[in-house]
Amino acid sequence: MRRLMAAALLSVLGACSAPPTYSGTVQTESITIGSQTGGRVSDIYVAAGSRVHRGSIVLRIDDSLLQSQYEQAVALQQQAMQRENELANGTVATDVQRAQAQSAAAQAQYQQVVSATQPQIAAQAAVVRDAQAGETLAQSNFTRATALAGSGDVSSQALDQARAEYQAAQQKVAQAQSDYRALVSAVLPGEKAAAQQTALAQSAGYQTAKNGPRPELIAQARANMLAAQAAVAHAQTQLRETVVRSPADGAVESFDLHPGDLLNPNQPVAVIDTFADPYVYIYASQEDLHKFMQGARVTVKSDAGMGQFDGVVEEHDRSAQFTPQNVETADQRAELVYGVKVRIHDPQHQLLDGTTVTVYPR
Repeated sequence: MRRLMAAALLSVLGACSAPPTYSGTVQTESITIGSQTGGRVSDIYVAAGSRVHRGSIVLRIDDSLLQSQYEQAVALQQQAMQRENELANGTVATDVQRAQAQSAAAQAQYQQVVSATQPQIAAQAAVVRDAQAGETLAQSNFTRATALAGSGDVSSQALDQARAEYQAAQQKVAQAQSDYRALVSAVLPGEKAAAQQTALAQSAGYQTAKNGPRPELIAQARANMLAAQAAVAHAQTQLRETVVRSPADGAVESFDLHPGDLLNPNQPVAVIDTFADPYVYIYASQEDLHKFMQGARVTVKSDAGMGQFDGVVEEHDRSAQFTPQNVETADQRAELVYGVKVRIHDPQHQLLDGTTVTVYPR
């Protein structure tokens, strides 16, 4: 009986002296990729499970529309740059001379039109005066005929004749005045107003050429040029987004697209499982936390039979938390623990996401 009790005690002491172990689930680094532009898929270069390298093309999006927009933006940028250069460099002497000559020619043309219309206006004014004189005479005759008709000295036929002549004289005055107003306002023939506007515009152009561009015009041209440059940069960015590349070495974890499919902007198109070393989170009590300080070496054993790996503590929590529910016993789950992140050195990429491992402190 004593021998059995001693053997049991040694077994318990041996079990108590066994080093603690910690379990966790392997997590791999993955990246979700897509396009900020979106569009119709034109070419596919990978499938689920394909190995890719950093910069490898995963798919292309039809860029014909964006290419046209880019070319248009470049053309507008060139125009804006040319305009800014013209204003910034000022007006050359030949341009000033040309503007002066154009202004003088427009002014001469205006004076010629004015000179040509003045006799017409004077003649029409004379027509108005003659019509008004005739109206005055007709009115006097009609007034006298009306008075004589009352006394029976003028026949009714003569009175009607005087009335008709007076009304015709009134209409003649109205027509003459209308023609005069039309001629003065250059509605007929119309070239006076047009010649005046042309002369004013050419004169303003000459003054601008003579004085040089105003600072506000140069500033506006500069702002337009910068806006055009930004439009070109934006168009270039959109064009680059039509080629979706892998940002790192790895394997395509999920992919289900075909040529002709439509992609929305920022829609995920593939998940790349990178070949970075995986990691595992374990939870250590405060009594064991000193074994898992940052940089501490540990041993990691795959529960899936993938072998044994070296690990290093990358970080740990700065505050305690309750033990997660996946810890084995209720007593242990009631303890406060600290989360520890262990980076596993796996150069052959043997560990799979979701498999479990056991961590042994050294």
